[in-house]
Amino acid sequence: MDLSKHLENAAEAVKRRNFPLAIKIYAQVLQIQPDYGEARAGLRRALFAKVAQKPASKLTAIVAGGIPLLAGTLSNLFGQSAAAARAFERYLVHDPLNEGVNLKLGRALQKAGLQRSALAVYAAFAEAQPRCLEACRSAGALYYQQGKVNEALAMYELALKVDPRDQESLKARKDLAAEGALRSSGIEKAESSRDLIKDKELQRQLERQERLQLSPEEIEQELEQLEGKLAETPDDIKLLRRVAKLREMAKDLAGALDLIERLLQMQSGDAELQDIAGDLRVRLQEQMVEKAKKRGDEAAVERARAALRELRAGEARRRVERNPADLSARFDLGASLFEAGDIDAAVAELQQAVKDPRKKNDALFLLGKAFQHKGLPEVALGQFDKALQAAGNGALAKEILYEMGSICSDNGQRDDALRHFTRILEQDIGFRDVAQRVEQLKS
Repeated sequence: MDLSKHLENAAEAVKRRNFPLAIKIYAQVLQIQPDYGEARAGLRRALFAKVAQKPASKLTAIVAGGIPLLAGTLSNLFGQSAAAARAFERYLVHDPLNEGVNLKLGRALQKAGLQRSALAVYAAFAEAQPRCLEACRSAGALYYQQGKVNEALAMYELALKVDPRDQESLKARKDLAAEGALRSSGIEKAESSRDLIKDKELQRQLERQERLQLSPEEIEQELEQLEGKLAETPDDIKLLRRVAKLREMAKDLAGALDLIERLLQMQSGDAELQDIAGDLRVRLQEQMVEKAKKRGDEAAVERARAALRELRAGEARRRVERNPADLSARFDLGASLFEAGDIDAAVAELQQAVKDPRKKNDALFLLGKAFQHKGLPEVALGQFDKALQAAGNGALAKEILYEMGSICSDNGQRDDALRHFTRILEQDIGFRDVAQRVEQLKS
């Protein structure tokens, strides 16, 4: 049965932000074909987009989803994996970004033999929450089972961004890199990739590509070799990617961006390439700011900074539009909007970003600053206090305490201001003008 038309209708409903209709259509398709990976991935993304627009209520999830969650757990215990998966799906309607239940859903689908659906769940969650190591690794393993070496390698690379020492991902990346090279060399059958690498130079190349850091000499040597090959085969996608990476490592950001833009002409829909290009453009503009500073040209510095703010905001907005559930991108957008002075728009994005554990403290800090700008000191203090509870005693904690002390001092709350500034003094007597402010408050 051809269900592609139903998927088109669901995708259109997501675009119109009619999430209930999209979720209903995807669920109906999965009732007919439970291992329809595209529908399973669409369902997950629709739920992520829905919760990005309106945050999920933990209380509602417990009340409405408690019974399905219990049913899923019991079904798992009795080996009824398909029933467990259905129950976990019902729970995730109320709490889509729950990491533990998403992983349980993926494992239940695997045990039920629904491998494409399991892959869709892991890959979609890894896209929405790229810091989830297990989702990245599991997606990598399932991609490999399906013979999709490049996709598997990308997932293990993502896992290594979470934990660069993860042995499972390191080994998988090494094996996949070797296998990809062997395939491109025309060697199709092998018991072991290492056994078949007879070309020692090829093996050395693979080992270099696996390493995150190369010496300047190694970068120059490989660049010289690959630039020559690129001149002969200018449309070789793998070669373009590698040379772009080497140029970036050699700090030739403009050269790297040139190659990435050439790749985008060939693969315009590649989200990873779009992100790399965006990052390179931002870094190049940051260099422009630094160059203007070194010249001592204040007018040029301000122009370069304004261009940088606009570039950062535009790149973050593009990522949010592509994936509304990308909370890290929402934080970047909120920070850029705050820097540009668009306070209300910044607050809206930062209030979403606080749901990302990686960005929560920074988002709360910026929310406090935003409410300061809006002339709402009590609201600002509330945000700063939340950030302080989780910040510990690091650099961010001192910044938070300084802002809290400043607000209290401006509002005539002398004792509170003194308490905040003194806490900084206990950690770092040289922080800003805090010693002077303590003396002023005491006198």
